[in-house]
Amino acid sequence: MAIPTGPEIILFRLQRLNGQLLATADQLTEKEASTWPASTAPSCKWHLWHMGRWADYVQALLPPVGLEENCEIWESEKFREKWGFTGIDLGMWGAGSGLGNENGRALPLPNLTEVRTYAKKVFDLLEIRVGKFDEPSFNTPFTDWHDVDTSIGDAMVGYLAHANRHLGMVEAISGVLGKDGTATV
Repeated sequence: MAIPTGPEIILFRLQRLNGQLLATADQLTEKEASTWPASTAPSCKWHLWHMGRWADYVQALLPPVGLEENCEIWESEKFREKWGFTGIDLGMWGAGSGLGNENGRALPLPNLTEVRTYAKKVFDLLEIRVGKFDEPSFNTPFTDWHDVDTSIGDAMVGYLAHANRHLGMVEAISGVLGKDGTATV
């Protein structure tokens, strides 16, 4: 059996992580998904929205590889308008980063099904885009979202680290709510 390439490893980990985020959200009722267990602990639905926005932002930054020009689904499908987010500060990159708990809690998030549908759509698109990279393109110089000069592969490792932190938060909140606290068993 051949040793997987860097792009294959990242794609596998990305697919697994996205599936775990969605599966964990699927265990929750609307009320559970919307619950902030403390004023400083965002809801599972907020974390799913944030990771959907983050995946959308990242996929739009990646250079096209065998795909049409890229843009954020959030913008092209007018989710800001559909969900009543017009004029609302959505933090850095419009993805909830640095938003703060008070502003995050005030977001008019739609129901869990809509948030999940958006997240699934952008997770799928990010997976397709990452799946197009080969070793040379994965090692291509890339300026990431923090304006750090790196490679596409390194930036994707950073994305996975960030997304895994949010998966852990969703797992912990699910456990606090009396659900299975792990997505991996």
